[in-house]
Amino acid sequence: MKTHFRCPHCNAYLRVRKNIIFKVRTENHKMGILLLDPELGNYSYISSPDLKFDKGEQLDFMCPVCCENLEARDINKNLVSIIMIDENGKEYNVYFSSIVGEHTTFKIEKANVVEKYGEDSSAYLDYFSQKLKLFVEKDK
Repeated sequence: MKTHFRCPHCNAYLRVRKNIIFKVRTENHKMGILLLDPELGNYSYISSPDLKFDKGEQLDFMCPVCCENLEARDINKNLVSIIMIDENGKEYNVYFSSIVGEHTTFKIEKANVVEKYGEDSSAYLDYFSQKLKLFVEKDK
């Protein structure tokens, strides 16, 4: 079984063949399709030919099925949240940056950072750790 990715709102599968598919909106309100590599830490992408964006621009990532915004409001407005199910059926929350050119990815199991990727991830680590501690305290 390969790794799957799902929408946290409607539970739809987001992975099609070798890509995770998203509907995105640029700061100029241009809409399009963006395909990301499913390998965590690989920041290559494919986009619609008419979808143009600049480094540092924030994109709105949406589920292509239910069109819900995937912004991780509970952690940081610059992060996107999706669900990952690995080849063993184990579920994780995956967070990655919605800022073009910012390389940040976190793989979370319950309230623990399992893996982090990207040279920009340290900018979120302290903030992320504080938010996770709050979630753990709320669950108790």
